[in-house]
Amino acid sequence: HAGCGTAAKNEEQRQMSEKQILRHGLNGNQLKLIAVVSMLCDHAAIRLLAYGLIPALRETGADAAADLWNQVFWILRSVGRMAFPIYVFLLVEGFCHTANRRRYAMRLGIFALLSEVPYDLLLFGKPWDIRAQNVFITLFLGILMLTVIDWIGKNTEAGMAPYRQMGVIAATALLAWFLKCDYDAVGIMLIALFFWLRPQPGTACLLGLLFLAAAESKPVYLPGLAAAFCLIRCYNGTRGGFRGKWFFYLVYPVHLLLLYGLSRLLFG
Repeated sequence: HAGCGTAAKNEEQRQMSEKQILRHGLNGNQLKLIAVVSMLCDHAAIRLLAYGLIPALRETGADAAADLWNQVFWILRSVGRMAFPIYVFLLVEGFCHTANRRRYAMRLGIFALLSEVPYDLLLFGKPWDIRAQNVFITLFLGILMLTVIDWIGKNTEAGMAPYRQMGVIAATALLAWFLKCDYDAVGIMLIALFFWLRPQPGTACLLGLLFLAAAESKPVYLPGLAAAFCLIRCYNGTRGGFRGKWFFYLVYPVHLLLLYGLSRLLFG
């Protein structure tokens, strides 16, 4: 009887310890807000600095000021590299926890369509350009891919399932590359990595960081990427009290339009 009492007490202490850890980590909404701020920094650097202030300073001969703002530009771009890994991680978590995967995919698909014109305006200054597609399309393709590979895992013999799943991942990555989605094949591979290694978050973050670091062409992005995966490791497994689901969807197309409008107002 004493042994049972000790075991119960130890279990209670373990649960209390886990609750304390959860309270001190980052919840899903906090991670999303960090990703939103990171994304704003990235896109503001592109539209307001690279397409606006820096060229304007060059034209007036203020090269020293332009060089200074160019350094700010690269700092903001590095900060911006935090957003995508966080969004991918939360996409996989959402896929695994949502009660309706079809509805989840439909929301991503709708906002992929709604965001394309604002995305093209921000990057190219016109409402339609096939040279690049917005990140919602990458995430939408990722959800479709996860749905298929999850079904294969549950309905295919163990020996064949991994080969078929890898075929689906490769096909989806090729499609993302062909469509020129933001992060294209790299983004799809990161989604698959987080999904497959979800039971091992430490390994997933380490491999994800190494993978994106190898895929990025500029070392200046590495601090932002490293910070993103450190923040992901702080995830406490809870959603958080804020229920502003539509805010996190709407902020993407809305902020693109606002930045484009502000750049036209300031720089023509």
